[in-house]
Amino acid sequence: MGDAKHVIALGGAGSSTLPPPGGGPMIRGDVVPGWEPVHAAFFKITGGPGERGAGLHILHRGTPVVDLYGGSHGPDTRQVVFSASKGIASVCLAVLVDRGELDFEARVTRYWPEFGRCGKSQITVAQMLSHQAGLIAPRHRATVAEVLDGRPLADVLAGQPPRWPTGRPGYHAVTWGTLADELVRRITGGRFGEVLDDLVCRPHALAISIGGRPAGPPPAPVHAATRIPFPARMTAAVFARAGTPLWEAMTVRGALTEPADRWMDRPETLAAHLPAANGVATAPSLARLYALLMVGELASARTWRAAVSPRATGRDRVLGLPATYGCGFALPSRAWRLGSPTAFGHPGIGGALGLGDPRRELALAFLPRGMPANALDDARHRILLDAVTSVIGP
Repeated sequence: MGDAKHVIALGGAGSSTLPPPGGGPMIRGDVVPGWEPVHAAFFKITGGPGERGAGLHILHRGTPVVDLYGGSHGPDTRQVVFSASKGIASVCLAVLVDRGELDFEARVTRYWPEFGRCGKSQITVAQMLSHQAGLIAPRHRATVAEVLDGRPLADVLAGQPPRWPTGRPGYHAVTWGTLADELVRRITGGRFGEVLDDLVCRPHALAISIGGRPAGPPPAPVHAATRIPFPARMTAAVFARAGTPLWEAMTVRGALTEPADRWMDRPETLAAHLPAANGVATAPSLARLYALLMVGELASARTWRAAVSPRATGRDRVLGLPATYGCGFALPSRAWRLGSPTAFGHPGIGGALGLGDPRRELALAFLPRGMPANALDDARHRILLDAVTSVIGP
């Protein structure tokens, strides 16, 4: 990672592997001088109770400056990133726009005529991708098979009215991917993961996938939090109880009954094309994806800036917090803490975080193996992003 004179080696050739203070997973990797606060923050995180290791990769001005791994994690460790998949999928959609195959400002019905039923004929692609379509779940309970297949659930969603009018967002935790997959299928004839691989991942040698059956070992498992603080338990009991919008969105109205980490560990789930949830990536590839987008390697500056411009803002009808969205990307808000007012990206319920920040010329990917107690307020993200700010400013 750069000239050896400018790198602190941690666990590489000729150096020792260092344990974090107080025990915990061993740390390996490289940190460019000046980025030691991030190294210290990573030590603090991986040494915390219940942590099982993690990967962190940061590029600044196109150069890797942090490449750290704890526990059994390494630069080639592939991991499910849950809703951080939405950021990956949003890059692919921006590429389709740049190729002239998709228009953010067009109505969805241009590509998917049946979508216009039940009062949805005026909804644009940008509105659908920014969580304004009001289709967080089917009106009647779906089956796991329909969620995994995609098209049956997409047909159901196309045939029902929006739950709310456009204007304010309502987080489509799972169905965002169902809608995006069907949109891409209508445009290209292929499934989302296939198009992502053809247009983005293979040409740039990115170890990222959505669905299908990639060669090699299965992704490293992500483990549920073992200690959930009382406030987090109370919040879940109130806002995520059966029948609430959050419960409907997260479970697709009761179709998904298993804990997220267990459901996502199933081969049939990993093989499905679920752009909202089952992306698999390594930390270096996820960071490189955002870096490539910001330098114009994947789409023109005009296109990707349109993709990351605010499209919906306000109190999210599902999350209950003020939230802002671009065309699939989460943008800085109370719901999505990305460390800078100019960042864009997406976190995941498992703790994964991928983001880019064009003003600070920063791309970052963090892949922990332990799920946070509160996915919308992951203390590990705050610790890392505060450390980054201490190095390069806000």
